[in-house]
Amino acid sequence: MLEELDMVSFGHLPFDLYVMEYPDGDDLSPEEIPPYVPQDLMSDEHRATDGQSATVLWIRTWYGRKNDPTSQSAANAGYNRLRSIVHDNDIDAGLDENNFFENEDEFGSDSFTLPKGETEFIDGVACGTPGSVPSYMITALMRKPDTLDGLSRRDWAEELYKNHPDPDMMQCLMVVVADRKACEEGWVLFLAVNHKGDVLPFRIRENADRATLLIFSYMEGQSLDENTRDPKKDMEYYMREGDGWAC
Repeated sequence: MLEELDMVSFGHLPFDLYVMEYPDGDDLSPEEIPPYVPQDLMSDEHRATDGQSATVLWIRTWYGRKNDPTSQSAANAGYNRLRSIVHDNDIDAGLDENNFFENEDEFGSDSFTLPKGETEFIDGVACGTPGSVPSYMITALMRKPDTLDGLSRRDWAEELYKNHPDPDMMQCLMVVVADRKACEEGWVLFLAVNHKGDVLPFRIRENADRATLLIFSYMEGQSLDENTRDPKKDMEYYMREGDGWAC
């Protein structure tokens, strides 16, 4: 049967020459691998995470007004104050540096190009519009592409979606936004995001001192909508009255 096929004998095709030169498949030394080919990628097993901390994104979006050193200095001072407070409240025990996104070139409000008519910020304050997919969140997810994919060693997340009465209203991601109001007034914005990347209607503003507590509560399984009786209502809810910097 094989004799009847018009086949080129081994040794004449390009791939044959490659096999002849590298018969073991692993003879390429590091010097021969092009520099643009990453050599430190983790396997799916190593990238898999089971904790809620993997679904928390802390994003700084306020860096002061462009070309205004005074405004930029004030923004940095306010943000450093905020970070100092959450650090003192042991935020590092639950989140690592991979959860924080603080690069002005990537996350400053001037870094995003939005479709005509869309607004994400009003004078530096994040809108968190229900149903929107914030560009700053997309930028962060490009750094952590498995966050919404549910890459895990277990299938518990899939089971939760199956049992939820309205999967589109189920929070699978917490986005903590350090916008202008957070940096200047201490009121940190918390957004609940579903599996499609859409911001859910109920948002929270929490003061700097209690922000860590809200993050830890989420990591223990408490979604933002457990703080309201009407999770489908478009609302930005302040958890308490008074000064956002109050202890």
